[in-house]
Amino acid sequence: MILDSLAGAEAELAQQSQLVEELISDLELRREWSDTELLQDMSGILKWSQIWTLKKPKAVSKKLSMVFQAPDLSGMLQKFRELSAVRAYWDNFTFNPENLNLNLILSEDHRQVTSVSIWPFKCCNNGILGSKCFSSGKHYWEVDVSEKKAWTLGVYTRKRTLRFDVRQRKGQPNGYHRYKPQNGYWVIGLQHGSKYSIFEDSSNCDPTVLNPFVATPLHRAGVFLDCEEGTVSFLNVTNHGSLIYKFSQCCFSQPAYPYFNPWDCPAPMTLCPLNS
Repeated sequence: MILDSLAGAEAELAQQSQLVEELISDLELRREWSDTELLQDMSGILKWSQIWTLKKPKAVSKKLSMVFQAPDLSGMLQKFRELSAVRAYWDNFTFNPENLNLNLILSEDHRQVTSVSIWPFKCCNNGILGSKCFSSGKHYWEVDVSEKKAWTLGVYTRKRTLRFDVRQRKGQPNGYHRYKPQNGYWVIGLQHGSKYSIFEDSSNCDPTVLNPFVATPLHRAGVFLDCEEGTVSFLNVTNHGSLIYKFSQCCFSQPAYPYFNPWDCPAPMTLCPLNS
């Protein structure tokens, strides 16, 4: 609103400036005239008196009509430092082509996985592991999910034999029943393009699904695994590395694998290369 008022005042001043220039030019021309000619041209003088009057520009209120929320620069800097710290533990690996579901296609460099529906029935487990497993230390990786409407990712440890079960349990059409820490899964996911979920343990057969607050849409996710501390942290890299959720007291009795599930969403899931 204030900018519009200033723009209008600037245009009005520009118009007055043009009229002044024309008036000066006309007066300089009339200076060569005789007294008789000046008296005979009263209509010209009346014309100028009618069309030009010096106007003061409109006053602009100093009171702001809207409030601008400045970003929390200190908070952004802190998150950036924390992200830089975990990126020091970046592990450069690919998707593991072994036990690859027939509904999944890997890129030539094994860094991108895409889901394609080629089976006559819907598959509820498109899970795929990373090419590395971890038994100690700290490890970090990032996944590009910017085009996907559904995905699940995190850490898996073999508490039981991994089977790509394509059967759907009654009342559990999406196969989410497997996703809980007691089964060796520490994961988060997205469904229907906007519903983010965290899968925690529960007393019954279904996992507890928590819905985190994600201020900025998650296009790139970071996963930080600390085997010694027994934690798995998920970071929103899109939002300067803000923490989405942290699993604590994780039990890694077997080697931990990076875990991914692109579901039946045809958009690719991509493992980001180091320092990309």
